[in-house]
Parts: sequence; structure tokens; C-alpha cells
Amino acid sequence: MSRQHIAIVGACLASCGWAFFVTNARGQETKSDSKGGTPVAAAGDQVIVKRDAMQIEPPHKYKVPLALEPIRSVILTAPFDGIVRQADVKPNAKLQSQTEVLRLDTQVAKLNVQRTESLLKIATAEQKQAADKDELQKTVAQARVEVAKAEADLAKHALEQASVRTPFAGELQRMLVTEGQFVRAGDPLAIIVDSSKLRVEVPAERAQVVQGKTLSIKIESAEVEAKVESVLPLDARFGGIREVFDSVASAVLNVDNADGRFKPGQTVYVPLIPRQPVSEIRTSAIGNLPDGQRKVQVVRHGIVRDIPVVVMGSVGVNRVFVSGAFADGDEVIYESSHLLSDAFQLRPVAIAATANPGTGTGATNPPPENTGSKPKSPGF
Repeated sequence: MSRQHIAIVGACLASCGWAFFVTNARGQETKSDSKGGTPVAAAGDQVIVKRDAMQIEPPHKYKVPLALEPIRSVILTAPFDGIVRQADVKPNAKLQSQTEVLRLDTQVAKLNVQRTESLLKIATAEQKQAADKDELQKTVAQARVEVAKAEADLAKHALEQASVRTPFAGELQRMLVTEGQFVRAGDPLAIIVDSSKLRVEVPAERAQVVQGKTLSIKIESAEVEAKVESVLPLDARFGGIREVFDSVASAVLNVDNADGRFKPGQTVYVPLIPRQPVSEIRTSAIGNLPDGQRKVQVVRHGIVRDIPVVVMGSVGVNRVFVSGAFADGDEVIYESSHLLSDAFQLRPVAIAATANPGTGTGATNPPPENTGSKPKSPGF
């Protein structure tokens, strides 16, 4: 809230802010703003500044790490207990569908094939011997042949499974075992990914995302237009930003990566996840920088600072959340009698009058008692 008021030049500034001298105007000339008639502050001017103490929330309260994920990913697992005999494919190697990634020891599988094929021969011979027997014996012999054939097929299938292959065209992201390692059935062996498209789920303002349209995101230092695959209810991990935006949802985005420009795991940034401290301020404190970016002005150690901000959600009509490079002790200016430029140095008028008696550049009245005002050391 605004601080208690000081009398300047014999006038009582009730319901206003502190009165200041501009002690360093950085070359500004005294003139009027052509739009609003507000004068630009110059050295020696007396200005009235209304300001609020800022309550700052650190950005880690809202931060959720975002990274690109492959459009498809599979973990290849061991089909049976065995020893890894061959695993020489290197990470990032490009693989066609059904390419062998690694091979398990096949000795047991080969012996099992031989055993089951022999059993099939026996069953087939017994079936021939039963050709002249009654129908029951023929049926039993036929069933034994079918069982033996099925076991032989299973044994051959197990032998084929010793060669672990990729189910789709992609690349080897990680090899999880080494040659000579014993593995159990179901143990993970390697990770295969398809990164021709990449995916990421991000928080977005519900009114700004439409399925099938694009949304601008930043992948490390690159600005990218990603296609909105679907719009979902806000994921629980983004719950912290609900309080600083009006209406948010989760957007699943796809990034075309046919040229291999991006890699899975690269960091993604979106505006809704603040990277700088967040504070709730009055809407009247928000202005514009020359490049069109939004700003607020703060008083920091007696110096006016322009802070570029990202405007977030509103709180009623008169207050809004913003994110910017705020520091502890900052006071946000929500109204001023003059236009103040970045790096202006301010001093309370009562202190200026005491420090410069009779110079004609300050207030002529002595400072009121018990104002609670103390000089601030100027600085940046």
C-alpha cells in the first residue's frame, strides 16, 4: 500500500504519495507529454510518486521442466532368460524396421528345436503305424502329431526371438545391456525411438489454443510453430499456475522433425511458465516500452527502474499478475505527477530541503516531525 504522505512547500498532499526531488535526470529536459500533458521530470523537479510495496513470489513455485519427447518410443525386452551375445549397434544409429538390434545366446533354443523336431518325427511314424488300427488309435496318433508339430513351431519361434529387432524405423536411443550380460525374461535391453515428429505437453491459455492450429513455443533458443494435437484439462503438474492465469488448459503439441533439427530431451519454454519472479500489482502500474513490450516502474534504493514484464492473469478489474526481474524491497510506482525515465534518482523532498537549505532548489519548509523518512543511499 502507499506510504504516509509528506508536506512539501507548505502544501499538504493528502491522499497522495511521497514527494521527491529528481536529483539526476540523465539529460532529460523539462517538457510536457504531448498525449497526456504529463511533464517529464528533470533534475531539481519536485514529483509526487504513489507506490506500493511488492510481494514477490519466486518463479520456482510455478516452474515445471518441459522437454521434447519422440512421437513413438519402445523398450525392447528379453524374450527369455539368456546371455547377450551380440550388442554392437551404437546409440543414435538409424535403423530400418525389423533391423536386428542385439542377439541373445541361441544354443539352448537350437537344442530345443532339435528335440521338438525329433518328437515330431516319432509322432508322425506312430501315426503311420496306426493307419491300420481302429479309429480311436488313429485319432490319438493324429493328436500326438499335432502336439509335436506345435512344440516344434514354438521352439523355432523362440529361436527367432533370440534376434531382438526394432518394430519400426527409428533410431537407437540407448543400449541398456552389454555383451556377455545375463538377462532374465522381461528385462529391458534397448530403447528405440521415432523422432521424425516430437511431442510436448504444455500449459496454455484455453482461449488461445485450438486443435489443428499452431502455437508458438521456444525450443532452447529457437522459436517454433508447433501444431496443436489435442487440448486437455490442465495436467496436475501445472497446478501452480492456476492462480496467476484466468483459464488454462494442457495442449499436446507436435513438432515436425523430418530434417532431424531437434532432438528428444531438448528444453521447451512457454510464456505461461514464468522464468522470473511474479507479483500482483495494480493495472495502473503497467506501461509500454518503446519496442511495445509491457513494463512497470519500481523504486529500488531511490532509483527508478523500468522492468520489462509479462502480463499474466487478472485479479478482478484493477489488479493483475506480472512476471519480471523484481528484487526484494522493490516498490512499484502506480501513479506519478511526472514521467520518470529509467535510472532517475529520487530523494524525499523533506530530506532534500534539510541537505540544501536556502538554495532555492528544494522545499523551504522544515521537514515535519516523525515522518519516519530516512535517507536512502542511491545506487543501482
